[in-house]
Amino acid sequence: MALRRFPCAFPAEQLTLNVKPLRLPHDVGRRGKKRKRGGKDTAESRPLMQSIKHMLTISKPLSTGQAHSYHEQEFANSEQNYYSEARGVNGEWHGKLASEWGMAGSVSSQEFYRLAEGQHPVTAEQLVQHRVATEYQNQQGKRVQPAEHRAGWDATFSAPKSVSITALVGADERVREAHRESVKVALDELERYIQARIGGNHPAETSGKMIAAKFEHDSARPVNGYSAPQLHTHVVIFNVTETADGKSHALQPQELYRSQRYATAIYRSELASRLKQLGYEIERGRYGEFEIQATAKSIWKQVVLVASKSRNTSKPIRFLVPRLRK
Repeated sequence: MALRRFPCAFPAEQLTLNVKPLRLPHDVGRRGKKRKRGGKDTAESRPLMQSIKHMLTISKPLSTGQAHSYHEQEFANSEQNYYSEARGVNGEWHGKLASEWGMAGSVSSQEFYRLAEGQHPVTAEQLVQHRVATEYQNQQGKRVQPAEHRAGWDATFSAPKSVSITALVGADERVREAHRESVKVALDELERYIQARIGGNHPAETSGKMIAAKFEHDSARPVNGYSAPQLHTHVVIFNVTETADGKSHALQPQELYRSQRYATAIYRSELASRLKQLGYEIERGRYGEFEIQATAKSIWKQVVLVASKSRNTSKPIRFLVPRLRK
C-alpha cells in the first residue's frame, strides 16, 4: 500500500499517513487499550479513541429514500442551525463534475433529488442505472430483499469542540470561514481518488471527478432543550462520476473509505494552520488531534455556563474570545 504525503502544520513525524482503513486487533478494547479478553477499559485507553472520534466520518451508502428524507429533515433543515437561525441551510455545490455541469450557488431540492435518483441534475437524463428493490423468493423458498440504488454517501467534517465554541458562541466568523476553507481543501484532495465502477471483471478506473452538496450546521441535536455548539459540514457525495471518455458511471467507494483518514489529516492540518494565522494558540494531542489553547481552564467553564443559561449566547461571552489568542 503506497503512502501519501502532504504539507502539514505539525512536526515531521505527523507528515506520513498509511491510508488503510483503521482496524483494531481483537485484544484492543473499544477505547483503544490493549487488554486481555474480557478485560475492562480504563481511562488510559481513551486518548486513541478520542482522536478517532473527531475524524471525518463517511456513512454507509444512502438509499434514494434515505437521501430524500435526510435532505428534508436534516441537511436543509434550518433548525440544525441553532446559533445562526437567521440563515437558511441552502447547501453549496462542490466538485469538478459540478463545475463542468454549470452547478453553482445553492442546492435546490429538485437538483438534489435528481442526483439521488442517478439522474443529471439539470436535464434529468438517467446517468446511472437505478435499481428498484423488488422482493423475490430464492431457490430455498426464502424472501430476499435486494439492495436499493445507492444515492450517495454522507461525509461529515466535525470541528474540534474549542473551535466550535470560539466560532459560534464567541461569534468569531473568521474561525467559521477557516473551517469552510479547510473542508474545501480536504474535499479537493479526496476528489483526486474518486473511482468509477466499470462493471464486469474490469477494475475500477480513477476518474478524479465528483459532484457533492455541502450543508453546514452549527449545532448538535438538542438534549433536554439545549443544543450544544457543534460546527460541522455534511457533504453528500453522489453516486455518479465521469471517466475520460465522457461516459457516466457509478462510484466505486472502496478508495473513498480508504482515503478517510487521509482527508481527516488534511482538514486538521489546514484548520490548525489557518487558526494560527488568526492568532490562536494551538494545543496538539498525541494522535494529531488539536484544540485551541485556553490561557485558563476556567474560560471554557464560563463559556459552557453562559451557553447553558442563555439562548442568545454570543453577546454575553464575546469578551472571552480575545483571551484565547496570543
